Amino acid sequence: MLEHCTIKTIDGITEIHFSKAPTIGDARDVIDRLADENSYHLRLWDFSDVLFDFTMDEIREIAAYGKTKFPEPNRMALAAPQDLAYGTLRAFEVYREEERHSIPKVFRTKPEAMEWLVVQQSLLKPAAGNPGNE
Repeated sequence: MLEHCTIKTIDGITEIHFSKAPTIGDARDVIDRLADENSYHLRLWDFSDVLFDFTMDEIREIAAYGKTKFPEPNRMALAAPQDLAYGTLRAFEVYREEERHSIPKVFRTKPEAMEWLVVQQSLLKPAAGNPGNE
């Protein structure tokens, strides 16, 4: 997989952490892996240690691609303390949301994001096919 990306699932929450700025190809690769492993129901994309500069077209493309890969109800937290990343991901939040099916939320810190995901985990428990919540 990607040398500059780690993916781990603990207590039903999948955390994606980059050690260098991801490309659109990196984002697609991670999305594909999460879909293949069925580990996408509760996920945290942690951008705390990187600066990235996705264009708005790339943000729309990533959002549209994710919609095609994650058919079951899911929640996505994005941690981005830097102003540019935070603002860009707020736009992603709008493009990615699918009324109650897929709910993304952007946070400034990883602890805030994890807190939200833990609450969402209890709401998604009845969802069929969510291996992290069985």
